[in-house]
Amino acid sequence: MPRSLRFTGVAAVATLWTSLLVATARSGFDLLGAEPLSYLGSDAGTAGLFSVGLLVSALLLAGFHRFVRDQFPVAPGFSAAMLTGLAGQLIAAVVPIGGDSVVHRVHTISALVLGISLPLLMWRFAAGQPQGRWRRISYALFWVEAAACVVGLYLSARMVAPVAEILPASAFHAWIIIVTIKAARGTQSLGGPPCRDEGGGQRATSDRNSAAISVTSSRPVVTATTRS
Repeated sequence: MPRSLRFTGVAAVATLWTSLLVATARSGFDLLGAEPLSYLGSDAGTAGLFSVGLLVSALLLAGFHRFVRDQFPVAPGFSAAMLTGLAGQLIAAVVPIGGDSVVHRVHTISALVLGISLPLLMWRFAAGQPQGRWRRISYALFWVEAAACVVGLYLSARMVAPVAEILPASAFHAWIIIVTIKAARGTQSLGGPPCRDEGGGQRATSDRNSAAISVTSSRPVVTATTRS
């Protein structure tokens, strides 16, 4: 089952960007304006597309979370950060930003929870990787996300809300793609002892190693003879 979830992260990225780009084109939304992307959910012509895109991508990312937990060692807090962020995304999908003040506040808080969860989960992922090149890459991706969040805060203060949201999301989506590629190439090259918060991740590697040993041990031994 977990291996069948390998490309759920990439599918989530494709789903989210497709829905956002189509909704933006349909509504003529200003990506350099002051209104956040969430206002696509308050437009009668794009509300359904915006909500479905967020919902489907959140469900796909939940599957990707399980896949990552099965394939990689992760530090304590990874699952809490990612699943909390996905809960925020689900709430933001069904509670539009428009309407009365309470509804507006619920959507805004949910979106903030989602945004805060991205650097946190990437940090906890990087912290769980064994020493080596992959760990350095994981931390580099985390710092790219952190920098994107800082730039996003600055742009938000400058009233360029859509770009402020797109930058951190793009860094996170790049992380998803890179992690997917790494898993496809195999995690045996990670090296070092596993570090895990609730078990999992190394089972697939152990199973592959056991299978390789079994195949090797079952091969017949061929000896060469020479004629005198």
